Amino acid sequence: MARIALIDDDASIRTAVCRLLRSNGYDCIAYESAESALADPTLLQVSCVLIDVELLGMNGFELRDRLRDVGSPVPHIFVTAHSESDFPEWRARLGDSVCLTKPVEEQLLLSAIAKLTLPIR
Repeated sequence: MARIALIDDDASIRTAVCRLLRSNGYDCIAYESAESALADPTLLQVSCVLIDVELLGMNGFELRDRLRDVGSPVPHIFVTAHSESDFPEWRARLGDSVCLTKPVEEQLLLSAIAKLTLPIR
């Protein structure tokens, strides 16, 4: 079973997304902050990471950069409550990353995860 990491500071989002993922055959591990995710060595053993862009403390871009710095090949998907037009400077920071706008349509999220998920290790 592929394990997905979810980093979001909203407890209701963590609960709902993990429930959705589990009901679709994924294992889900949730973190309330980038810092708590980075403190868990199993973060580097997941198949995909869902990252809220606007986290308290370290933001989603900084988390992605930290994962890259340690050589993590784990794919990531950004989620945000804002559109790119709200923050045009995000376009450069997103690069080729997938970014979905909250509330994320369930099938769109599941499709993005299926396309990016690394094989089970």
